[in-house]
Amino acid sequence: MSELVARLEGVSAAYPGANGHRPVLAGVNLAVGRGDVLALLGANGSGKTTLLGILAGTIRPTGGRVELLGRPIERWSRAEIARSVTVLPQSMELPAGFRVAEVVALGRIPHARSLFAVEREDERAVADALADAGAADLADRPVSELSGGERQRVLVAMALAQEPRLLLLDEPTLHLDLAHQLALVELLTRLRRLRDLTVVAVLHDLNLAHRLADRIVLLHLGQLLDAGGGRRPLDLALAGRAFGVPIAEAHTADGSRVLAVGHDGRASARDQE
Repeated sequence: MSELVARLEGVSAAYPGANGHRPVLAGVNLAVGRGDVLALLGANGSGKTTLLGILAGTIRPTGGRVELLGRPIERWSRAEIARSVTVLPQSMELPAGFRVAEVVALGRIPHARSLFAVEREDERAVADALADAGAADLADRPVSELSGGERQRVLVAMALAQEPRLLLLDEPTLHLDLAHQLALVELLTRLRRLRDLTVVAVLHDLNLAHRLADRIVLLHLGQLLDAGGGRRPLDLALAGRAFGVPIAEAHTADGSRVLAVGHDGRASARDQE
């Protein structure tokens, strides 16, 4: 494996409940290398967002060890983490009354040397982020005029302006139509090549995950299961167990491979029509 960006060893997490603590993660192990793109899937409530929070240092696990760039995460300050890790949550409101370039510049806050000064390095980082996210043509647009797909590109640009080593995405395609979902996947693939960026993305769509990621992992009953990805076919039995429905391989009329909810474990191209 390439240089490790993040490692979890025996990580557990639980939340207080009416009858004591409710376990969410139980002894999770995960290693993510430089330039890896990892898709994290699982049913609602399986702990995906909790796992992202642990990687970001915003949630403290109840057990186990978390390392970021080779150092235990508890030895990192919040400012240091913010300069290395960026999180894009499920929903994020863009501040009204701002132009796109001004919003993207907010990503430079972790690097600021003073509250109001804008350094040449910041201007360069914002310009590069807009260009790499395919949003340079939006720089002077008011954020209130953006479409859903444009808004997502601006959020990605703001994350890139932070110049992270690790990008954490929580259901980034949630509010996008099919065309913009594919566009975002293509953008993330390009960014991996341009910036050698490590990406962990929570997704629900198996086909998007397979298209984007080198590795697909499934969260089920607190356990993290390696389910394939990249050149390895998805483990359909594991996917079916994690989502509680049969998952099968189907083929369209032109021979393209897709994954679909099966009927008694079977699927056909007609299921996609």
